[in-house]
Amino acid sequence: MRVKQYVVETMPEAMLQIRKDLGSDAVILSTKEIKVGGVLGMFRKKRIEVVAAVDKEEKKEAKKQAQPQFAPVPRAFVPEAYRQTARTFDKASDAPASKPTDHSLTEERADANPVFETSQLDSNTDKSKSDLNLDYKPRPEGADFSGSSSPSIQQGNNLDQQQLMSELQDLKQMMSKISKLGVAEDNLPEQLRLVRDRLNAQEVWADVSESWIEVVQRQINENELNEDNIHDALEQEITHFLKDRIAEGILPTTRIVYVAGPTGVGKTTTIAKLAAEQMFKNHRKVGFITSDTYRISAVEQLRTYASILNVPLEVVQSPGDTQRAISRLQECDLIFMDTAGRNYRNELLVSELQSLLAPVENSETFLVMSMTSKSTDMVQITEHFSKYGLDKVIFTKMDETGSCGSMFNLLYQFPLKLAYVTNGQNVPDDLLKPEASTLTKQLLGERAQ
Repeated sequence: MRVKQYVVETMPEAMLQIRKDLGSDAVILSTKEIKVGGVLGMFRKKRIEVVAAVDKEEKKEAKKQAQPQFAPVPRAFVPEAYRQTARTFDKASDAPASKPTDHSLTEERADANPVFETSQLDSNTDKSKSDLNLDYKPRPEGADFSGSSSPSIQQGNNLDQQQLMSELQDLKQMMSKISKLGVAEDNLPEQLRLVRDRLNAQEVWADVSESWIEVVQRQINENELNEDNIHDALEQEITHFLKDRIAEGILPTTRIVYVAGPTGVGKTTTIAKLAAEQMFKNHRKVGFITSDTYRISAVEQLRTYASILNVPLEVVQSPGDTQRAISRLQECDLIFMDTAGRNYRNELLVSELQSLLAPVENSETFLVMSMTSKSTDMVQITEHFSKYGLDKVIFTKMDETGSCGSMFNLLYQFPLKLAYVTNGQNVPDDLLKPEASTLTKQLLGERAQ
């Protein structure tokens, strides 16, 4: 196989060069975007690296066409050719009298062999090719190949193989789960099947719902549970799941509460609700610190809440400002720090919070999540913010969605404790401490009659 590497600006340009160099039967092995040129890593230009190849047989055919073709010698010229050869040898001989040439024999040989033997030509050609090492295969231009393929191609093949093996493993696991579900489907009572459909509609992960259903089904198989009590048994199982994951809101010993989360989840409004709860129910003196100087009117929104609640507010832009602000609020029993909402997909922006979310003694970090987010987004958000330490989670906008399965998925995936849920924008009325039984009934819906 002949392999060649190209660095071009556009794919049409690459196609033209490939057809010109390798022919129309060439195939593209890989393409990737690279950056070339520049000074000190700057002003680099984007280019496309294309690796193409053509089959060996096509290369041999090209060699064969490039070799000189010997046209057959006309019959009339053969006797004369032999005569000229005989005269040449006679003149070159050192003998005083040269042996006369037997023209009749020559003519007889010529008649028997009207053309030169192609087998002799082929053998001579093969000998000359071996002498000149014509079988040597030149390396493709612009690439360094130590074997049958370049390191980049070998690496790409290894990565493709690993990815294929991973996908096959995932497919195997998925098929195993499907087969188990198929077997379980035949044995599920009607009431349990309806509950499972409800959980699927609530977008609860199969792993989570099956962990509950398996317990109930085992109780049925062991005659420990009547089919009429399936709904109650499943409620009890989900309630037990939540009780282990619900924690007290803000601990009495906590002095600093860091509130983090992505953009648009309602962190500032949630802080106002938390502050009002601590002031009116626990009679604690509260102070605000905000670092959200990136969003338009964010500081003014928290300043409005601070004015309504009659609490001090400090605006900071660096870790040094944060320490000074905490010193100025030392008379407060509890300090809430509002961090800037960040795009969780941007690692650089999220990492900026690390200097501000420096847990100290008697501090807690709350992650605020919106119930309107997808489960996959919630998982990615939590993974990013978990690098800087998380203690509890608050779910907001419960009133803006009819699905709460994502809450159970996140609590199943991460060791976070559920501290609060909010179901509106009223301060402080729409801040609720979660109850396992209430959330369970909301997940399962009305009992089927």
